[in-house]
Amino acid sequence: ITPSTQTICSGSSTAISLTGSVLGTTYNWTVSQTGANGASAGSGTSISQTINATGTSAGTVVYTVTPTANSCPGTPLTATVTVNPIPVATASPSTQTICSGASSAVNLSSNVTGTTFSWTVVQTGVTGASSGSGTSIAQALSNSGTTAGTAVYTVTPSANGCSGTPITVTITVNPIPVVTATPSSQTICSGSATGISLSSS
Repeated sequence: ITPSTQTICSGSSTAISLTGSVLGTTYNWTVSQTGANGASAGSGTSISQTINATGTSAGTVVYTVTPTANSCPGTPLTATVTVNPIPVATASPSTQTICSGASSAVNLSSNVTGTTFSWTVVQTGVTGASSGSGTSIAQALSNSGTTAGTAVYTVTPSANGCSGTPITVTITVNPIPVVTATPSSQTICSGSATGISLSSS
């Protein structure tokens, strides 16, 4: 049995070759699975089956293979396949609006213990965002323009060598208004009205 132990990600296929010392040997197997599904009994010279983990921790599939040649059965051997679940990322919050100069505050979590997170980012009208990794996205973002900008993070979860589906986190960064008084100074006679216009960027 090559290999006799194997670790795969949920949704992937096993790749087990069966060979024997006697020409013309046939192979039949039974299967037991814990925390996994997709495996089934069968026969042939290889075991190629798509296996899924059913929970948030690793599942196990054990194939018991019996060789037979000229009506003589050989000693059964086992092949053990460990099936790691695919992590699902959650961002809290997945969207956020902040003022220019403030920091984002996004917590990242997953259904699979020990998941790590990495992200890339595309920013429009915003500076301060950068690619990175960790369990939270906390970056000071600035907007020097006059309309809202965005930083869109694409977050990929990974656990036990298995990558999950990327999710996006959008941070909207509003600019800080700058007031202009026209005129900024004025001299009037007592009893007269002021005439000051206020505007902003």
